[in-house]
Amino acid sequence: MRTIVDSHAHLGWESFKDDREEVIQRAFDDGVVQIVQAGVDLLSIPDQLALADKHTSIFNGVGLHPHEAKLWASDSAQVLRAAARHSSVVAIGECGLDFFYNHSEKQTQIDVFEQQVELALELDLPIIIHTRDAWEETFAVLMAKRGKLRGVFHCFTGGPDVLPQINELDFYVSFSGIVTFSSAKDIQAAAALVPANRIMVETDCPYLAPQGRRGKRNEPSFIWLTAQKLASLRSVHLDELAASTAENARLLFGLPQPA
Repeated sequence: MRTIVDSHAHLGWESFKDDREEVIQRAFDDGVVQIVQAGVDLLSIPDQLALADKHTSIFNGVGLHPHEAKLWASDSAQVLRAAARHSSVVAIGECGLDFFYNHSEKQTQIDVFEQQVELALELDLPIIIHTRDAWEETFAVLMAKRGKLRGVFHCFTGGPDVLPQINELDFYVSFSGIVTFSSAKDIQAAAALVPANRIMVETDCPYLAPQGRRGKRNEPSFIWLTAQKLASLRSVHLDELAASTAENARLLFGLPQPA
């Protein structure tokens, strides 16, 4: 049976409240052997950790999403530090910059992003990056730590033009169901160019269900549709794509080999 890793999911979302365990079991039955949940706020951290306590194949990033940057407080870094002691925590994030929605003021987003970058360095953890309409500013923060920081651009929505900077950072690039959309030509072009040892795949569930499931709630078992599209774009067999993206996720996040 082929297996794969979902490198970015949000299983704590309200849309999973009635069938969360069924969704998780369906993923495991479909060969999704490990799942990394990404944190977006501090209040949901206890639920994240509790789910990982229940399922040893679920891991966590903890962080504050740029939408929520305005909620950063004097004790926020300490809250993340404490959470990072949990054995399931493998990353800081998702965090970054989102100038499309601007739910938090731009400078506030930058300040909070920089603090989470410093925390990732302090804790020797990779960072999960969210960036939208903010490539220049995101690169400015990260390039200042080039060679010291490791991480992934999750739910990649750029094109080939930003790959040189990402390669210079030696960061990973993770693709969501967006890459399956017929309109995503730039993303598809980039997907063919990312080095084989730096590509990952994710669902970002419950959002961004891939083509064939659009309009439905996304879930980890749908990752195979995205993986198949990536394999096609890169002219490799699905088994090879699944294996390489899984190994990349394990290397970045320090995940154990699954039983």
